[in-house]
Amino acid sequence: MTVGDPARTPRPSAHADPVLGAVAGVLHRFAEEPAAAAADLDDAVWTAAEQALTAMPGVAGHGVTLVRAGTLVSLRRDVARFTPLEDVQSSSGLGPVPLALRERRVVLVRTEDEAAGRTWPPYAACADELGVHSCLVVPLTAGDDVLGSLNLYATDPAADLRAARPVATLAADLASTALTALARQTAMAKLTDELRTALESRAVIEQAKGLLMARGNSDGEAFALLRRLSQNHNIKLREVAALVVDLGRA
Repeated sequence: MTVGDPARTPRPSAHADPVLGAVAGVLHRFAEEPAAAAADLDDAVWTAAEQALTAMPGVAGHGVTLVRAGTLVSLRRDVARFTPLEDVQSSSGLGPVPLALRERRVVLVRTEDEAAGRTWPPYAACADELGVHSCLVVPLTAGDDVLGSLNLYATDPAADLRAARPVATLAADLASTALTALARQTAMAKLTDELRTALESRAVIEQAKGLLMARGNSDGEAFALLRRLSQNHNIKLREVAALVVDLGRA
């Protein structure tokens, strides 16, 4: 089993620039659209990898693995040829993908080597069943965070996946950028929703307090009454306040 971060990296082939331009365009569009959903971006990341790697010599297929809530998730299981190989690594924690994610480095594996069977038995057995002779794994990273990996597979024993490394690395960088943009958009949308909810809650609580104060309660007494009703009936304070407001308008 050859495992490593190849020291010699071939230059991209002549077709790499236009392909990467297309990849960048797809991911940039999704990164710039605030309403982009996770599923849409997953499709964009998959399409980006497909556009960049399909024409690369020796690459029989690819996979995209993302880390979500501590679990490895494979994208586009409906079309990815080698998802079973990724599933074996996810369940066993052994293989080039876990190694690349753990050590944050590119990993190249030739699975026909005897060492593969000794080091990663489930991976080696599955690779043999699927006819995979080599695999190149490029981590997707953003700062100190590991987002997942781009995985390339070769079924030709003579294929040298080192030739695909430059394009794969650039595609992985673009995918990482898009995934980071989505995470920021999601966090911002969540914060906006939380702030909106807080403001709406404050407004309706103040209205309810006003109605209770008009009936002779002080500010503190009105709030204490609302809170007591909320606790006694296990209802959110905002909902109690809304009910008071509705009754006051009736």
